[in-house]
Amino acid sequence: MKAVWPVVFLGLSAAHVALAESADSQEGLTWLSKMAGASNQLNYSGTFVYQQRGRSETSRIVHFVNPAGGVFEKLETLDGPVREVIRSNDQVTCYLPSSKTVLIEQRSARLLPALLPENLTGITESYAVRVGERDRVAGQECQIVSLEPKDDLRYGRQFCLEVRSGLPLRVRTVNEKNETVESFAFTQLRIGGSFDRDRVKSKYAARSRHWRVDRSALNATEKAVESGWVVNNQPAGFRKLMEVNRSLAGRGGPVAQIVFSDGLAAISVFIEPMPKERPAETLTHQGAVNIYTRAYADRMVTVLGEAPAATVMQFANSLELRTSAAAK
Repeated sequence: MKAVWPVVFLGLSAAHVALAESADSQEGLTWLSKMAGASNQLNYSGTFVYQQRGRSETSRIVHFVNPAGGVFEKLETLDGPVREVIRSNDQVTCYLPSSKTVLIEQRSARLLPALLPENLTGITESYAVRVGERDRVAGQECQIVSLEPKDDLRYGRQFCLEVRSGLPLRVRTVNEKNETVESFAFTQLRIGGSFDRDRVKSKYAARSRHWRVDRSALNATEKAVESGWVVNNQPAGFRKLMEVNRSLAGRGGPVAQIVFSDGLAAISVFIEPMPKERPAETLTHQGAVNIYTRAYADRMVTVLGEAPAATVMQFANSLELRTSAAAK
């Protein structure tokens, strides 16, 4: 009978650990939900440093939520090439003084990198959520929350969230060796303050009247379709979010785009007509984003996403055209 006690004890210990992990995960998700809504509810301004693969860039940001409705942002780089980005709700205008160019497009990305979507459904299928210690960033107390991938198909994230608002003060994206692939951290921050439209106005608006204006991104159209392309060996945890045909300036025909996500990382697959010069198989990266291009029959396939190179390449190399679609 005595031999039973260690077994019972181990069973109770395992249950205790499981309950503790579940509570830790739930607390972490509560913090992440708070973070996901922070940028749409807070006024803040400050300076942050963005680092990726040996290079860094310092920027100043002003962010306001207008009580009457709308989100307004101004971001200016403080080192390297001059760049100013103005966001007014869903319209983003980028001023590039060195080339005297103004780029106008619909909002397609957050100005601060590596943030979470507001919908966290299913994120625990692919990531373990851990609550760590408290820390300080830019003079503000923050809570560390980590997303640890359950396999090598995705990067991990470590957030340090301001304890009252949930605003991310520091974010690290790490690979399977726990090496930092990309990061940003505030060095100076002020949370709060009243909406002031003058602080989100461009200093280049007047002098850019004779600059080249590129609105090509606004002219792109998209239509939901079933393109006939499928990923036969889809990495675990990723689900298809949308599938569209895009008409883009400078392309020889419609470009099919299929977007997949695991709740955090997004992967975009682009299939377009083969250009005159057949592309070589290439793998490049921009920060945590890996980009892989290959030829497939008479199409050029480009896959990009904030995921390890092996994951991006798996999507590209598993892509096939259904027989019925090919016949059409």
